[in-house]
Amino acid sequence: MTSTESRAVSVYTALARINRMLRNGVGPGALTLGATSALWVLVNSSPMRLSELAARENVSAPTMSRLVAALERDGMIERTADPLDGRASLIAPTPAAVELIRGATSRRAQLMESALARLAPEDRAAAERSIELLAEVLAEQVCASGDPPL
Repeated sequence: MTSTESRAVSVYTALARINRMLRNGVGPGALTLGATSALWVLVNSSPMRLSELAARENVSAPTMSRLVAALERDGMIERTADPLDGRASLIAPTPAAVELIRGATSRRAQLMESALARLAPEDRAAAERSIELLAEVLAEQVCASGDPPL
C-alpha cells in the first residue's frame, strides 16, 4: 500500500467514525443521515419528483421511495400533483422540515457544531472547506462512473 493509499484509508476511516458517532449520538426517533440529507436537498431545491431526488442523492428509486414514505409519515414532506404530468407528484418539505434543516435543531447538527466550536478558527474553516470539497468531488466521481446508485 502506498503512502497516498494509506492516507486515503485513514480519511475514510475517520469519516466512518464521524458517521458512527453522529448516528449513535442521537436518541431513538431521530432522522437517519439519509433522511436528513434528502430533506436538505428538498429544503434547498424543492419541489421535485422522487426520481430527481433519488438521482441527486445517488440512491435507487425504491430506496428513495421508502425514505420519502417514512418522511411523509413523520410529517416532514408533502406531495402535490405535478402540474406538467398529472400522473406524477412533486415532493416538498413541510414547515417543520424547513425549520429542522435551516434551524440546525437536529441533534446531529448540534453535535457537529459543538465539535467544530472546539477547533481553532483556522482549523474549523479548513475542516469545513475540506469536507465540503471532498463531498463534491466524490459526488462528481460517483455520478461520472456510471455505477448504479446504492
